[in-house]
Amino acid sequence: MKSFKFFAVTLMLWPYLGIALLYLPGETARYLILFLYLLLTAAVYGMNIINACRWKGEAERLAFWNMLIKLVHIPFHLLLFLVGLIFILAMVVPALLFVSPILVMIFSVISWLLVLTSSVYGLMAIVRGSKMGALSKGSAVLLGILHLLFVTDVIASMIVFVRLRRYRKRIV
Repeated sequence: MKSFKFFAVTLMLWPYLGIALLYLPGETARYLILFLYLLLTAAVYGMNIINACRWKGEAERLAFWNMLIKLVHIPFHLLLFLVGLIFILAMVVPALLFVSPILVMIFSVISWLLVLTSSVYGLMAIVRGSKMGALSKGSAVLLGILHLLFVTDVIASMIVFVRLRRYRKRIV
């Protein structure tokens, strides 16, 4: 359980660490640390996918951590959206005409990879909830699809958690 929490909390804080690294002094050290951060990002994402898939506990706990991770990531996604919007609006400057779309695409990929990685917790909770009868097949498919889209992933994570919690209380 401790390693499960460790990886989930690491995923929660990982994007914010990336933002903090942008404020490091020194050009050479900053680029080296950012490159190391990108390599470690793949490891953190991979470990969280494995962590969610290997969890042997209750589906409700998976749904809780999924919801918590998604709620903590909201400010990060909003920040990327606002910075991307500023770059799009700044395209009136000729120098940013070609750079802005590339940066916006990079921000979109970063955001979507984070959504997919955090959604593994929810998808595993949905699969387990469906197997134990807490979720119907139709709602499991719909909630699974919603977990793969921006904004709806947060709503779907809350719905899954509430449904699994109600089911557990009904049984007990």
